[in-house]
Amino acid sequence: MMEATARSTDAAKPGGTFASVRTWDAARWAVGLGGAFIITVLVATIVLTVFLRDRALGDRHRELENLALTLAEQTDRAFQGAEQIQRSLIERLNVLGATDPEKLARAASTYEIHEILAQRVHALPQIDAITIIGTKGKLLNFSRYWPIPDVNVSDRDYFSALSTGASETQFVSAPVNNRGTGTPTIYLAHRFSAPDGSFLGLVLAAMRRSYFENFYGGIDLGPGGFIALCRQDGVVLASYPPVADNINHSAQRALMRHLFSTENSSGLQERLIPPGLVDRQERLAAFQSLAHFPLSIMVSDTSEDVSRSLRTQILPILVASGLICLAITVAVIMAVRQLRAQQEFAQNAYRSARQDELTALPNRLHFLEQLDALLSDEMDTHGFALLFLDLDYFKSVNDTLGHAIGDDLLRAVARRMEDYLAPGDMLARIGGDEFGILQRGGGATEALSLAGQIISAIREPFTLNHHRVIAGGSIGIALAPQDARLGVELLKNADLALYRAKNDGRGLSRLFERQMEHAAVARRTLELDLDEAWRQQQFFLCYQPIFACQSGALAGFEALLRWRHPSRGIVAPTTFIPAAEDTGLIVPIGAWVLEQACLTAATWPAPLTVSVNLSPIQFRTGEVEAQVNGALRRSGLAPRRLELELTETTLLQEGASVREILQNFRTRGILIAIDDFGTGYSSLGYLRTLPIDRIKIDRAFVNGLGQDTHSLPIIRAMQGLADAISVSTTVEGVERAEQLEILRAERCTYVQGYFLGHPGTAEDALRMAKEAKV
Repeated sequence: MMEATARSTDAAKPGGTFASVRTWDAARWAVGLGGAFIITVLVATIVLTVFLRDRALGDRHRELENLALTLAEQTDRAFQGAEQIQRSLIERLNVLGATDPEKLARAASTYEIHEILAQRVHALPQIDAITIIGTKGKLLNFSRYWPIPDVNVSDRDYFSALSTGASETQFVSAPVNNRGTGTPTIYLAHRFSAPDGSFLGLVLAAMRRSYFENFYGGIDLGPGGFIALCRQDGVVLASYPPVADNINHSAQRALMRHLFSTENSSGLQERLIPPGLVDRQERLAAFQSLAHFPLSIMVSDTSEDVSRSLRTQILPILVASGLICLAITVAVIMAVRQLRAQQEFAQNAYRSARQDELTALPNRLHFLEQLDALLSDEMDTHGFALLFLDLDYFKSVNDTLGHAIGDDLLRAVARRMEDYLAPGDMLARIGGDEFGILQRGGGATEALSLAGQIISAIREPFTLNHHRVIAGGSIGIALAPQDARLGVELLKNADLALYRAKNDGRGLSRLFERQMEHAAVARRTLELDLDEAWRQQQFFLCYQPIFACQSGALAGFEALLRWRHPSRGIVAPTTFIPAAEDTGLIVPIGAWVLEQACLTAATWPAPLTVSVNLSPIQFRTGEVEAQVNGALRRSGLAPRRLELELTETTLLQEGASVREILQNFRTRGILIAIDDFGTGYSSLGYLRTLPIDRIKIDRAFVNGLGQDTHSLPIIRAMQGLADAISVSTTVEGVERAEQLEILRAERCTYVQGYFLGHPGTAEDALRMAKEAKV
């Protein structure tokens, strides 16, 4: 103790010995550390350069692999579209009794078959023509010409390959010039056999090579990029840019066959193509086989382009390394003079790292440190509460009034909450629009009381830069030490309670309960299962019929999404749709539902419609308009036969952006319906300002028809409102004949329910559509 006091006194003297020794030691340490840092920087630069080189090659190869996978899927779908037409034609000819060459000639040479061929070709842009070929190679029918030209194709490779043996039923030809148009064409041939297995003929799909070249040419791989569609024997069917004429084609095919045989190899050297096989440069290539055809996609880039990209990465590193070494040298020279400044800077940095710049409150780091300190304080036996607050509808303030007003709102909320804290409590901004409060010595009652006061205070309007802003908040509460003994765990539990508060209606506070943790685990499991379900194509659609209320005629179907889980069975949409929306998976699922529903509806007789539900998340991404237009274009369904259903929540949350999109849909003739009308916000302003064609009355108002005195007046009022503004109605959940008679008396437009028709498959819907009165 005496020694420490003496040394402190000596250090305090100006020019004292201890101060001089300490400064000298610090200078020597600075020189040593500076030299060590310079060596470290140089070694790190060398290691990083080597690492970047390997990573650049690996990253580029993975990019090429991912693109090859995507292109393989797209190309496979293009060929599958042609194959689907071929199979359907063969099935139709089998139905017509084409069991021998003469019967085949009679069945296939009709004008009706010609029209079918022409219609099928028109629906698929990649197909130039569909041809039915007889046993001797003569054209029996042709989608492009009528009457059928006298052409024989028995000299073609596809005819020779499929007519000589029954083992092969499909053949993809090398590109040849089309005899009719002169354009390079790829032929997909499908064998047509008699019941005894003998050869009857072919269904031939002519696919323009330019379709694939244009498709691959639209992908920006850089100046050295090259994409090719090849057969497994190495024959290049289509490429972009085209393969040079002066290359060694025999060597190229041999190399292609070798590379395809090692498609799953992980060695980069095995993916390098030597110069002279594509062009005069060495190339890095990735290969992906098509799932249903003996074809593969090759995507490649020149080694020079990869190296050029690597040089652009290494140069800044070398410059930075030199600057760092120079800076260290300067720092060593000025070490003694800067030691005190660095110490002061470190202290300031420590404080800055623990304070939120916008609100001047402690930040997340400081909050977690204080939280861990409280949890580790064995002297504190009273416990404390963690309140986790999230502002409601803060995004709407940012979107409508701007981020400056949003920042002002965060500062004002922080100041208002501070008024309700007791001495010793801590308020911090956790991030974004989230705040945390540590309430010392409080239990559940005190925490709920404080949460209620804060929620009420935040509800009071704010005046910010001449704007009157209404805010709100939800709070989750976790208690220590009973809910958790680790800071991260306690904050997670408060977040779970906050999630429950938001789900229960916002503007509420909830205490953490242990089952919330189980629910979170179950939800995470559900999200993982959902992702796997999407990858494994476990989703399917059912179609529930919709009938005209007065006549009973079939008016259309509503497409309903279902999930066939391998162990849970059929999972209800109410279980997985919210999770799909939270993860964003609803966007690709919604696009798939639109596509499938339109394709199915296109097979029904007009004017039957199909109704598809849209999620607010689909509008938020900005892709919904393109998805709807794409589904209509690819299916050929008339826009007036598609009805899009939106909930009132979607209209409230998405606001003006939805209005513009709906107006565009309405201009195209697409029908718009409000789903579950009357169960949400039911703003009459939507009916006045939005292009609504139909309101769907929820089953909650139908269940009591004929049994209570409240349901009928509500439905009568809704129908009267619909009549007054000239929109139709669809009443859901009609389960009894008595209900149907009451709805007819009220002159409702459409009805649906299990009493009238259960949801069925696409095949069931097609059969019902063909048999029912429209």
